[in-house]
Amino acid sequence: MDKNRKGILLTENMELAIQPVRDASRLIIQGLVVGGSIDQEAFLILKSRAGDWKEDPILGPGLTRFMRGKYNASEIEMTIRQHFTRAGIDYEDYKERIQMSINK
Repeated sequence: MDKNRKGILLTENMELAIQPVRDASRLIIQGLVVGGSIDQEAFLILKSRAGDWKEDPILGPGLTRFMRGKYNASEIEMTIRQHFTRAGIDYEDYKERIQMSINK
């Protein structure tokens, strides 16, 4: 996993983050906000269900199903690990990243 990978960022409302930059003529020359996107990507994957991603119809753990059934922590962890791997996110690295954020 590239911990520093960048992408187009979204707002808290899941809309494109836009900060227009204008030239001397007041024309917009750039505006999409680009930055570290790994947390955003992980969030979108965890939030999704199979069929949500056109590029990979199998991607999406559908975590709400775990609320309605009898699953143990290892089954849930295995599912998240599989879907992160499909999306190019290293589960162990991300788990460590979350732990570091919690301990701050």
